[in-house]
Amino acid sequence: MPAAAGAAASLSAPGQHFGGSTYNRPAHHMLQRHYAVGPAAQLAANDSSEEEAGVGSLVEFERGKQYLLARVMKRTAQGWQVEVPSGTLYTIKAGDIKYVLPGGASRSSADLAALEAAAAREVAAADGLLLLAWELADGDSAEAPIFTVPGMADLLFNASDPASCAATLRLLREDKLYFKQMGRNPPMFKPRTKDQVDSLSASLRAQEEADANWARFAADIQQAKAAPRSEKPGEAAWRQGPHAERLMAVEGLALGTLPLTGPKRALAVACLVGLGKPPSGQDAAELLQSVGWWPPHLHFNLLSANITPLFSSQLEAAAQQLLASPPPDPDAQRRRDFTAASHAVVTIDDAATTEIDDGLSLERLPDGGLKVWVHVADPSRWVAPGSALAAEAQRRTKSLYLPTGTVPMFPKCLAEGPFSLRQGVAGEAVSVGMQLGADGELLLDSVEVVPSRVAPARRLTYNDVDEMLAVCEQADEQDLFELAALAALRQSYRMSCGAVEICMPESSLRVQGAEREDPDVCLEQEDQYASPARMLVSEMMILAGEAVGELGRRLAVPLPYRGQAQPVLPDEEELAAVPPGPCQAILLRNRMTRSVTMTQLPVPHAGLGLAAYVQFTSPIRRQGHTAPAWYGDLLAHWQLKAVLRGEQAPCDADQLTDIVEEVGSTVQRVQKLEREVEAYWVAEYFRQATKSDAAATWDAMFLCWIRQDVGLGRVLLGGLGLETVMRINQPMQAGERLYVRCIHTDVRQGMYRLEPVAASQVSQASVLNDSSRIAAPGDGSSSSSSSSDTYVPAAVC
Repeated sequence: MPAAAGAAASLSAPGQHFGGSTYNRPAHHMLQRHYAVGPAAQLAANDSSEEEAGVGSLVEFERGKQYLLARVMKRTAQGWQVEVPSGTLYTIKAGDIKYVLPGGASRSSADLAALEAAAAREVAAADGLLLLAWELADGDSAEAPIFTVPGMADLLFNASDPASCAATLRLLREDKLYFKQMGRNPPMFKPRTKDQVDSLSASLRAQEEADANWARFAADIQQAKAAPRSEKPGEAAWRQGPHAERLMAVEGLALGTLPLTGPKRALAVACLVGLGKPPSGQDAAELLQSVGWWPPHLHFNLLSANITPLFSSQLEAAAQQLLASPPPDPDAQRRRDFTAASHAVVTIDDAATTEIDDGLSLERLPDGGLKVWVHVADPSRWVAPGSALAAEAQRRTKSLYLPTGTVPMFPKCLAEGPFSLRQGVAGEAVSVGMQLGADGELLLDSVEVVPSRVAPARRLTYNDVDEMLAVCEQADEQDLFELAALAALRQSYRMSCGAVEICMPESSLRVQGAEREDPDVCLEQEDQYASPARMLVSEMMILAGEAVGELGRRLAVPLPYRGQAQPVLPDEEELAAVPPGPCQAILLRNRMTRSVTMTQLPVPHAGLGLAAYVQFTSPIRRQGHTAPAWYGDLLAHWQLKAVLRGEQAPCDADQLTDIVEEVGSTVQRVQKLEREVEAYWVAEYFRQATKSDAAATWDAMFLCWIRQDVGLGRVLLGGLGLETVMRINQPMQAGERLYVRCIHTDVRQGMYRLEPVAASQVSQASVLNDSSRIAAPGDGSSSSSSSSDTYVPAAVC
């Protein structure tokens, strides 16, 4: 065996000192010998009688999954006291001793240290010896030997002294490939077969590769976490990289989309645990945000609910197909043309709105009367019941209006295209026409609902219209002035019918740069319906809803009729007991009943002061609203248009009830998500404010007690329009002013905690809100542009 001999001859050991004498070990030519023994002689050829432990014995013992070399110092009640080469003493049990080295007693600590050093040198010089020994032992042979430790030491090192035995034990315990242990007392080893070695080799290579991949993953994760936000890899980069599978599994855990068991969940859990994190959805989401896979302020509760501005490729393709090849219009021959210059349609929205859902116009009748037309964008002309787009709209149920933007019901190419009334562009609509009596009552015989085509002549903002009504002559803006007068007449009529107005400031929360760690968060009071323009639009939309409700009654069409039971409102004496303005508004709001939806016949809507009402387009308009505001609008369009064509409505009352109930439950969940997102950004606003100024303070108005016995009250932060609940450990009366500070924020949970602060401790330079904007209606304390008389039709919001 020349190859083996050459390998062995190249491994020479220098002179070694052990037990007080110097000896020279011959070169490792022992592998030149061939062990070929019969079964009966397998152990005899390499046997060394097992020694028992005693004082002075050299032993190997196990401690904390490690094997240590020691000499026995003395017997104890539990077993033995032993000394390791470092001089440390251990008390061990007899069962902890795994092997007694041959060669007798060691007389000193120096002997033990020399033995340790000699064994270490033997191990260091043994590279490749196990492979050669395995080849010689021939594990595939029926007569493959079983080796004791001395026998294996003799094969490897041509010696069976303590140092060689200790080195052999270390090699064999670390060996995962060539030899397997057959016994424990004493330990014996048998060569594996070639197939076993090949299989283990493949497994070990795979494990080494997995370990290397994990090391790269952990290093890349730590590097990404430490990098500034602008330098972190984005989701696309991670998905295209070598760690995509791991991070996609983590994403599934964060979103809650993984099955309870299976390889993907196991992979996600292993990733988090390996990185020192608990395997929870929250920690998974935080990891993804910290490495740039998700932006820092992504709301994964929306992702968990599969609510995103993006649509699937199939839905986007369906939307593009509609644009490229519009479906037949069943109302094409019946659509009334409102595109002529003589019929000027105007849209009024916020400046930032990109999807315009309704417009207004006036028709001057031959008898000198006026007919109001409300033109509503007509998605039902494009989206058929039962289609994929309709199913997605029903799943989403409504458009979400978030501080960072809108999550629409339909793909953007449709929502901003044919579903929107764009200035100068002819498009389909459903137009509702009606006349008013002298007192503002809807004249039922005048109601018309027709499919139409409109081309808005003007796009105005609320600010535009407010300014026009304030500075223009009526002759210059005749239609706007007459629409405003009709809206005021309608408002007065509804109030005479018992409608309830709740005047409360509202918060406008806008976020710019949400992809940054510290985005711009703007929280300010928005008096939406204090402006004549907002009141005008709101009243016209409510009027259209009443007209559709009364027409539905006349035609016996199943529609989502909205209603509200009559509330028990406070009497004049009870109202007079609290200050006017927000405090009275809270008192009224707390008495309102919940709205209901019926499908067979209209029911009275006490909050609006109407006998019938269908939400045909949104009367409550916020910045960024899309068309239609919720899936119920689309249901009403499908139902009414079919009956007007002389066809049967797509749904009977029972079927419509089932859909409305299902959609209503989903809407509640979606609205809860909207509130959670808003709470997140309010908490971020307070976090940033207190980070910039630890003494940041806000002026507030105490509104009412929620639980006076535990000091829980409701306050309003002026200039922000923010109602919030806080603990107040002092007597307070409705309408009293107080200063508050933020003492804690948990942005991820959307939580912030305010506490009162004494006025003497407040620096006016640190007061961040405009408390003058908390005003009672008509008290003259603020101008019309900053009044808190926010007009909110009760229970329609």
